[in-house]
Amino acid sequence: MNVHSDSFDHVAAEYDASLAAHITSHYLRKRVSFIAARKANATTALDVGCGTGVLTHALSQIGLRVTGVDLSVGMLRVMQGRYDRAIQADALQLPFPEGAFDIVYTVATLHHIAEPAAIHQTTREMTRVCRAGGIVIVWDHNTRNPYWPIIMRRVPQDTGAERIPSTDELIAAFAALPEAVVTEVHYLGFVPDFVPPSFLPVFVGLERIIESVPGLGRLLAAHNVVIVRKSDPEATSVS
Repeated sequence: MNVHSDSFDHVAAEYDASLAAHITSHYLRKRVSFIAARKANATTALDVGCGTGVLTHALSQIGLRVTGVDLSVGMLRVMQGRYDRAIQADALQLPFPEGAFDIVYTVATLHHIAEPAAIHQTTREMTRVCRAGGIVIVWDHNTRNPYWPIIMRRVPQDTGAERIPSTDELIAAFAALPEAVVTEVHYLGFVPDFVPPSFLPVFVGLERIIESVPGLGRLLAAHNVVIVRKSDPEATSVS
């Protein structure tokens, strides 16, 4: 596993300021809206790789009881200032019983886990702790987006050991689990970190166009998003 918690400990204090506030806010709103649209009757969620808890806290404001897990003690210390429902844990061995959460999600974490076997184990663990009928969401960088190598050199948490999993790799990882059914694949986001606040509306407009054209989104969108529904064995046996 290529995640080094001490490297995140060292950058924890500056992590939230590594991207401009208007860029961070844009993607936060995007993620909250996306998950809220798929929340249905869910009441519990698990944030795998919660970092400083910005998204964890935001989702707690829309009626979800969110638990965060992260390997970095430093990141969790920063998180305590905004949200206190989090524990130190390894994504490869989540300390929760099977079916504990309605929604299990991870955002920009798997490229730090990096190794294929570790990514497969993480997706297996996320599926295990999701309840039957619940959803698993994996949101990470798009391997085809030409800007990501640049931004990954600009942010303090990226050391060069990262490896972005493709949508094909993620789909294959979930396909190996009989209870996991991939229901949606999206290519979302476009606004790069260098956009000044005054140009944000223009780039948001471009982002909507790119997201609406499947081939264009696959090439230029900032993120891959894979959604999996955990099948209900009882419902399957009845049908």
